[in-house]
Amino acid sequence: MKLPIYLILITTLLSSCEKFFEFEQEVDFGQKNTEEKYVIQSVIQTGYPAYAFVTKSEPYFSAVSPNNLENMFITDAKITITDSEGQSVELVNINEIPSFGTLDSIAQIFPGFYIEWPISNLISIDESEINFNNGPYNTIARNGKEFQLSAIINQDTLFGRTIIPHEHLIDSLWFEIDEFAPRENLGNFWFHYSDPDTMGNTIMIEHKRLAHTKEVFWGDNPPEGTEPNTYYVKQVQDPLFAKALWGSVRNDFEGLNGTSFDTYFQRGTISPLINSSFDEVIFEQEENGYFKSGQSIKGHKINVYPDTVLVRLSQIDYNSYLFWRSVDFQASSNGNPFAEPINIQSNIENGYGVFYGQAAVYYKLIAKEDTTYFERYFPGITEIL
Repeated sequence: MKLPIYLILITTLLSSCEKFFEFEQEVDFGQKNTEEKYVIQSVIQTGYPAYAFVTKSEPYFSAVSPNNLENMFITDAKITITDSEGQSVELVNINEIPSFGTLDSIAQIFPGFYIEWPISNLISIDESEINFNNGPYNTIARNGKEFQLSAIINQDTLFGRTIIPHEHLIDSLWFEIDEFAPRENLGNFWFHYSDPDTMGNTIMIEHKRLAHTKEVFWGDNPPEGTEPNTYYVKQVQDPLFAKALWGSVRNDFEGLNGTSFDTYFQRGTISPLINSSFDEVIFEQEENGYFKSGQSIKGHKINVYPDTVLVRLSQIDYNSYLFWRSVDFQASSNGNPFAEPINIQSNIENGYGVFYGQAAVYYKLIAKEDTTYFERYFPGITEIL
């Protein structure tokens, strides 16, 4: 018997952790396998090296396990990005480059990771003259240009096209306690935004906690090896960027084109599917969706610092917006295969996924009230992942 269902394909989406793709497809419940496809998620942003994740889709009936997650990564793809003037660069697999701090841990978690390389070609000659369009790193990416990605995987060739829009600075950012949060000292970041008076401007909101104090109170049934009714307090940081919770992409702010206004975003979460070693970052009692300005659990006397957060606010093109909006909608259905059908707006030909350009502006913030931030921040390469 054949029934229409929605095939959920697991792929690693950077900055947001792991998302899911849905595709309406006729599946024969008497069959064990379905057609295997390749999935690419690649991003290019001015001033930083382009990078990509490449995986293969799993048959619908395959059980998700650490073994087949590892087998999903493609490590021998040939990936090229070409600009509108014919200049091109190749992305190199993470396992083919020298040891480089954060990239080492990425190689262990995501062997299907590719990056514009070598690093010696990326560092600005004069870092004292930092201009986002010409640095801090000199890469192929430029605001206002169109780019094409091609990926040769075995006998298949996948294509994607995108445009890096022009960047748009944020007027100011600040932190506010949320009086409805389930704990003390939890809140959200706000920003004042002046939307350009031209149509088609789309912003993506992402964040990464560079420093965070995790607090957990173990009650009467703690994990094995843990004393009951004790506190666990530790300094941690997010391994990757996460997209803001609900509404991570917004197009002309839905009817507010050309106006100035205040808005806020909530903290998105890192998926536990990434790696069990990040459980200590992922699991937090009643803090999901919030940033922290100080101690949130009463009863212990350990110093708790406010979150230090790297915020990335990017202009993206409309096709990229359609993709991420559809991913948001899918996430809101919690992967329910019986939910209303959602068409993921992939822009990858001959495969699944997305190739998107970001005109990104970064801000380094501390979750502390009565402090307003105006200056942009220029992160290092390993901070942008």
